[in-house]
Amino acid sequence: MIRTQIYIPETLHERAKSVARSKKQSLANLYRGFISDGLHVAEKKRRGNSLDSLIKLNLKGGPKNLSANIDHYLYGAPKKR
Repeated sequence: MIRTQIYIPETLHERAKSVARSKKQSLANLYRGFISDGLHVAEKKRRGNSLDSLIKLNLKGGPKNLSANIDHYLYGAPKKR
C-alpha cells in the first residue's frame, strides 16, 4: 500500500468516524472503501459515455455497401463488386 495524506473538513471527519465506529472498522478501511466505490462509479460512467457521443451525432445515410467494402472506406483499397 501507498501512504497518502489529504485534508478534509472536520465535520466530514467526525461523520466518517461515526460511520466507521458503527460498522466496527477502521477509519482508514472506511476511506479506502469510499474511494474504491467512487472510482468504480466514475469508471463506469466514463465507459458509458463512449457510445453516447456517437448516438448524439444522429448520422443518416451513408454507403449501402459499407460492410462489403469496409477496407475501401477505411484504407482506400479497391471496391469489391
